[in-house]
Amino acid sequence: MDFDVFELRRLYAPDQERIRTGMTRQAAVWRGERPDQWPLLLSAPLSPAQERIPKPDLYQAFCDIDLMLCSQVRGACAAANSGSDAVPSARGNYGTATILACLGLEQQVFADKMPWLRQHLSKEQLSRLEPRDIKVQGTFGQGLEYMRRHRQVMGGLLPLYCMDTQGPLDLAHLALGDELFYQLHDDPPFVHHLLELCLELGIRAHEWMKEVAGEPAGHLHHGNALYAENMGIRICEDTTAIISPAAIEEFAAPYTRRLAAHFGGAWVHYCGRNDALSEIICRMPEVRAINFGHIPGREHDHPFARDMQRCADTGKVYFGSWPRFPGESGAEYLRRLHGWASQGCLVAQADAALGAEGGFASAAAALDFWYNL
Repeated sequence: MDFDVFELRRLYAPDQERIRTGMTRQAAVWRGERPDQWPLLLSAPLSPAQERIPKPDLYQAFCDIDLMLCSQVRGACAAANSGSDAVPSARGNYGTATILACLGLEQQVFADKMPWLRQHLSKEQLSRLEPRDIKVQGTFGQGLEYMRRHRQVMGGLLPLYCMDTQGPLDLAHLALGDELFYQLHDDPPFVHHLLELCLELGIRAHEWMKEVAGEPAGHLHHGNALYAENMGIRICEDTTAIISPAAIEEFAAPYTRRLAAHFGGAWVHYCGRNDALSEIICRMPEVRAINFGHIPGREHDHPFARDMQRCADTGKVYFGSWPRFPGESGAEYLRRLHGWASQGCLVAQADAALGAEGGFASAAAALDFWYNL
């Protein structure tokens, strides 16, 4: 690669005082306090100098630690350049099944989409596994090497966040495959054994990553935007979203709560819509926030006002983006979000307010409008 990665420190060049302001505002919201301004998270274009940073495809970044670093710093530049309350951070972006490498499972890697796990362990193999079988190896070890290289190059300038991690039930699904859905009914004791194993895997993997990142167990950077001081991890519940409420209560919720509690709290993500799951998540005292993955083409499946009211009623925060309504201007969109943010139940990633028809011309214009509402 004809690029000196140590140039990234100079090219990134964030306004650290502005980042500290964003950290202070976000941390207050997660604690249920009122900040001086309700935070808004945006991104902005890279400068011409920053555009020189190599832009690898996903396969190239997976295979080359320095290219992964370049890819992550490009994202951090976009967050820092916005001058918003986003707190830039970076990770080794190795896929949803990264930590299952600790059990010997590896993903298929692609140039145009994220890695995907196509190999699984059998019920018999998983029945024999115990926590002592969890070890640093494969892609997970590669990810830790990325984190060490990141710190060597960037020092403390750009915080690290944990590689992609799933909740215990999601990990169980990835490890066993779709056979899990039969075993929920046919052999619950086996499923609980597997979930205990996946809970321990989640705990150990997060501890290993946080140790390398130098991040306290109960603090959190995430997603090149989020910062909190009273929760330590994100938990994904994508598989949980497609099982029954009774199965969620038996097989998912207890393990999610234990994983969250181990790190002083968590926020939970899932894709799609499952109102029963949302209710269960929002009743968990260990959970600080919820986030939905809005399905392309079905972005408006979630009833915005009802979901936000659930957060307000249960003392949770919605973290993340919401789509603009058809015909809604950027100003109307931000005014709608601010109505909930000002109740302390929304930390919004609001790039949807920018550009396109009726949007703001720049992040600075959007922020000026927001802070004056």
